[in-house]
Amino acid sequence: MPYQKHKRPVSTLPTARTAALLSLLEVEKGGFPEEALEDFGAALERRDRALAAALVYGVLRWRSRLEWSARRFLHKPDRELPDVVRVNLNLGLFQLYFLDRVPASAAVNESVKLAKVHGPAWSPGLVNAVLRAAVRAGGPPDPDKTGLPPIEKLALTQAHPLWLVERWVTELGWDEAQTLLEANNRPAALSLRINTARAGIEEVAAGLPGAERSRFAPDGLLLPGPTGPVGDLPGFDQGLFTVQDEAAQVVCLLARSGPGVKVLDACAGRGGKSLYLAALTKGSVRGLDLDRTRLLQAQNEARRLGAAGVRLTQGDLLQPPFASGSFDLVLVDAPCSSLGVIRRRPDVKWLKKENDPARLSDMQTKMLAAAAQLVRPGGRLIYAVCTLTPEETDGVIQPFGRTHPDFELVPAGEILPESARPLADDHGLVRAWPHRHGTDGFFAAVLDRRPA
Repeated sequence: MPYQKHKRPVSTLPTARTAALLSLLEVEKGGFPEEALEDFGAALERRDRALAAALVYGVLRWRSRLEWSARRFLHKPDRELPDVVRVNLNLGLFQLYFLDRVPASAAVNESVKLAKVHGPAWSPGLVNAVLRAAVRAGGPPDPDKTGLPPIEKLALTQAHPLWLVERWVTELGWDEAQTLLEANNRPAALSLRINTARAGIEEVAAGLPGAERSRFAPDGLLLPGPTGPVGDLPGFDQGLFTVQDEAAQVVCLLARSGPGVKVLDACAGRGGKSLYLAALTKGSVRGLDLDRTRLLQAQNEARRLGAAGVRLTQGDLLQPPFASGSFDLVLVDAPCSSLGVIRRRPDVKWLKKENDPARLSDMQTKMLAAAAQLVRPGGRLIYAVCTLTPEETDGVIQPFGRTHPDFELVPAGEILPESARPLADDHGLVRAWPHRHGTDGFFAAVLDRRPA
């Protein structure tokens, strides 16, 4: 019987492991990990919320390797298990293999308890048998002893889909691809953008133990290690900062500024870039997005930060509610394969399909062409994606240049502050990589429209 979303009130959820199991099942159905954790972990104490988050992201990060390990201890390895049983086994094995502070007995017993409440009647016995066999084995099964071809073994060891590993080995070479896979499996530091309208960066850093200045983003701070819920950090309620990766901040630094500048964030989402653009440009910013829920989230964030000059509009860039040439600056942070943010969103690598980059490239090309019509002569167009696939980066910009001769590529290194220039390549394009720069993977291009 397929799993149905838990119907009990969130406040009755008793443990971090229950919240983790139900969150992971929600992700299996296409939900976002952070939103599922908010729903199912809301009633937990801070320490338990942190454990639930560690379990959810850890299981997502190592999912394929955990499932392969579980099959090694099943009497019928090819047996198809219900999602609730498979995910529960992943949770138990993750605790056994990756959490040193969790006793093996606790990992086994708590998983069996979960099976009694949330699984089929037969599942507690199976969960108990598999996890106890894993304990007796003394450690995780070794992919090196499988006899698999090297690339399949690499995909298994680093817990990435085979198609993605094959792509990166082809594009980057074996050694660099392996380094990228390893970087994706390291939890990223929490990256904050300081709301400098309310506080200085040193002032905020003083209230956040362990905070480090961002390497590339002048208004950024990094908090390594587990931090717990962002809303519990000192300064959050006062709107002193917002969560935004360094590379995403750098994209906004490509903007032109000045009083009276009219800006459009054409794919605003939750408004992170809209709000930073308002702070940087000192102009008026319109945020456009199809998703009403995300626009409401952006509105709430603008209110928390005290951001003025941002107006949010629900609408479609392909049928924009604006006249041609309405803006001095248009940012297209286009929907993409998101393969640059796997270290923060490990569920992405299991959700995306091999043909997604090519499929999305077609849509991105149309969106960029539509955005170009909204840029006034002498204005600026910025194209950005949180991925690094050739189809969604050069494969969009190069055809655009051929079909829009009134736009010219501007070298990003000539625009960015000195701290961010290492992210600009020799062709003037921003290419940030997790394994090279310690940021999310991001691409950006600056295109100025020639004056009339």
